[in-house]
Amino acid sequence: MKKTKGNNLAPYLSPIVIHNGLLRECAFIPGTKPAQVAVLIDGKILTKVSCEFPIADIYRESLGGPAGLTKGFLVPLPARLFDGAPHELITRLCKPDRKTVESTASDLAQYWLLESRLVFQHGDRHGQVSFVDGHFQGWVAFSHRPTPLPQLILSDHEGNFCKQIPLIPLPTENGQPNKYLANFRIPQKNLPLPLRISCGEIELSGSPCQPKKKLIGHLERFNAHAIHGWAFDMNQPTNPVELTLIIDGQIAQHFRPNVYRPDVANHLKLPEEGLGIIGFQLTPPEILFDGKEHRISVEFTGLNHPLRGSGQLVKIPKNYLTFDEIVSLPKRIVRQAKKIARPNKPVVSVIILNRNGEKLLAALFESWKIKNSLTNVEFIVVDHASDDGSLGLLNRWQSQLPLHIIPLSFNDSFSASCNRAAEEARGKLLLFLNNDIIWLQDVLPAMVDTLENDQKIGVLGLKLIKSTDNKQLFGQPLVQHLGVRFKLSHAAYWPYEATPDDRNEAEYSTQIVPAVTGAAMLCRKKDFFHAGKFDPGYFYGFEDVEFCLRLSNKLDKKIICRNDLLALHHHGYTRLSGRARDITDRLINNADVLQTHAGLWLKQRYWTSLFNADQHLTVDKPTVGFIVDEPLANGKTTHLRSDASKLAKQVLHCYPSVQIVFLPPSRGWYNIRNIHILIVGHPEYDIGKTIFCREDLLTLAWIRDDADLWSQASWWPHFDGYLAAKADAIKYLAPTVSSPIVQTTAANPLGPLFNPQSPPLRVALLIPHKISAQHKTRIDTLQQSLKAAGAVVWQDPFDTPDGSTRLADIRIAICFNKSLLKIEVEAHPHTLNILWAPYLTQTQSTENLIGWQIVNQMPQADWLRNELEKEVGNTFCSS
Repeated sequence: MKKTKGNNLAPYLSPIVIHNGLLRECAFIPGTKPAQVAVLIDGKILTKVSCEFPIADIYRESLGGPAGLTKGFLVPLPARLFDGAPHELITRLCKPDRKTVESTASDLAQYWLLESRLVFQHGDRHGQVSFVDGHFQGWVAFSHRPTPLPQLILSDHEGNFCKQIPLIPLPTENGQPNKYLANFRIPQKNLPLPLRISCGEIELSGSPCQPKKKLIGHLERFNAHAIHGWAFDMNQPTNPVELTLIIDGQIAQHFRPNVYRPDVANHLKLPEEGLGIIGFQLTPPEILFDGKEHRISVEFTGLNHPLRGSGQLVKIPKNYLTFDEIVSLPKRIVRQAKKIARPNKPVVSVIILNRNGEKLLAALFESWKIKNSLTNVEFIVVDHASDDGSLGLLNRWQSQLPLHIIPLSFNDSFSASCNRAAEEARGKLLLFLNNDIIWLQDVLPAMVDTLENDQKIGVLGLKLIKSTDNKQLFGQPLVQHLGVRFKLSHAAYWPYEATPDDRNEAEYSTQIVPAVTGAAMLCRKKDFFHAGKFDPGYFYGFEDVEFCLRLSNKLDKKIICRNDLLALHHHGYTRLSGRARDITDRLINNADVLQTHAGLWLKQRYWTSLFNADQHLTVDKPTVGFIVDEPLANGKTTHLRSDASKLAKQVLHCYPSVQIVFLPPSRGWYNIRNIHILIVGHPEYDIGKTIFCREDLLTLAWIRDDADLWSQASWWPHFDGYLAAKADAIKYLAPTVSSPIVQTTAANPLGPLFNPQSPPLRVALLIPHKISAQHKTRIDTLQQSLKAAGAVVWQDPFDTPDGSTRLADIRIAICFNKSLLKIEVEAHPHTLNILWAPYLTQTQSTENLIGWQIVNQMPQADWLRNELEKEVGNTFCSS
């Protein structure tokens, strides 16, 4: 082997080895840094990798290399390489001083030292299909003459079998050298679109196949009676298209063609029977009859493709004159009507807050009069310094509704004003109601009956449909609220309003939820005060959510959303106009208040709700992902896939609510979006390369074999938990990690970390950038002791501005240097914040350490668990 100056070895790059969908190779450059290798597919760069992970014994002989070379690299091959066609793979050993990677195979050799090439083909055949002139046509190439010639398998887009079609063999001289070619041409008639076409295990390139869209249409004419036109897809003329009517730039209506147009078929010289329903005739929306000019267009939905003739300006004259437009009458003197007295013992006290909502209040009261049948009701309206005529409107409505008005000279918070009104309420039930609600049904009697007939219900909400009042909703209304649940974001759990877009929500029936919006919330007055009222620490945000959580937990009562009842919410209006800077700061502060009060409790309860599948805090399914390899070339399963299937069945037997997914290299090995627990049974899978991870993800190493290879991987100590299939692997590997290694059993397939009743202790250690060897030893001792006790522990920089990318229950800031105390380290409101500062004395100032619990001794796992339990246990102990 060639020697280089000052080194005993020359640069080395092994031949390419592909096994189970993974490209393996080893490379070497004299020096201390790992070699960098660029991987190209069909002349284009795929990735650049470092030779950092250990090579399994079974591959060392095939990879070769200098004696003692034990580090290489592994790259999962993308799915496009498994289409049966030949692809050229190139690996290049980059020069040590090369900062970037060439983009194509033709770039100058000055950027790299050595190169390996391999032509890769999955299977013995490949082919292509396209849609031409009403036919699916294409070819299939075989590496040898098959006997007998296989048939094509046709299926619909979901993979359901349709039929088999024979191939037509071609003479070898008309095909590629050393290839056997066959072609096909299949009429589309009676076949689904799109169509999947496969030959054996290989799906042809271009499948699923369908004709490209060739959209044409015309917005022909408009009058006061109808909007006329036609539209269709020339390549699929019998299939209806989706269209959108747009008025003044806003979506007015989604629709499909609804009339036959044989005249269009004649004009385009198309057979009438080959053309579906392509014409449309729409009744103009009411907004066009206001006598003003409007611009109308029709587009193919979602394609920004307007029909010819779109953009017309139209104006429909009003067909009437109002009385005031032709006759000027003297103003009548209206005597002030007598006010309706408040009932002494109303069933319901309706509490409404208002700021400059004159029009909203008028619409609310009008809808109340029309729809509501419950009479023994009082209204308490707290006005927040309105200057738009709201007070005048309220005074006028006092003759029609029993209104009690509380005028304020300032814009107070939702909590303070609602609590103030509740103090003055006479009803046994309180209905907190936004001023921008419109009654569409007579829902209050049903809500009152529900609450009175079931004492275990504490708070009742209802379905809200949304209107932004911007003239865009003429079709199906959008649902805004089916209750409030929680989801993960920024390493904490946050409330969101559930809609039909979310899985497993009951859109038309009653469901239990953790909270409902304060826009329409009914509860008992005594329960409201026993639960501690609304927290005045909030300013228009999350106070309703925390109140529901507090009432439910303190009084052991259910929160119900009756989604069989509905009201309209003019979503987007606000009572916060004209707010000062300090009010804006208070709005931003709402998130901190919620997380300070309930953040830790939410982390614990979310885990329980998720894995018990009680659909309380969340309706998501817990997802367990298994890292597997590709099937063998002959279609048979691998040992890893077989073992993973067996373990998955055990998991499903113990936890039926779990969703199992398998992640092979060709499907994006490292893309683990929406995975809650990742089980890695492949020792060469680098968990440091995962992308789109949930912040609450747990990673489990699952040792089946190759124990020595697992221990050599640089990521081996960084798993959250460890499972082993055999006892001898535990004995061999136990000294290499601090965390316990658990043997999998049918009764407990995922070990102690997977406990639906209690999440693991998750601890982030905040480490200064510069630490001495002595201090590093103490930090390692802390981390090892916590892991040995079963905690999930990782390290984050001391001053990370955005905090950890992982969800933590506890953050321990390590402060061995007195100067670090001058740094303001933010205490997260949703974690237990511990400052380990052995040198901190009572005389030192701790003004910049608000929110931190300071300890001088190394924190122990049992003590941390007790502190966490106390913090969580105190969540709803006081209002």
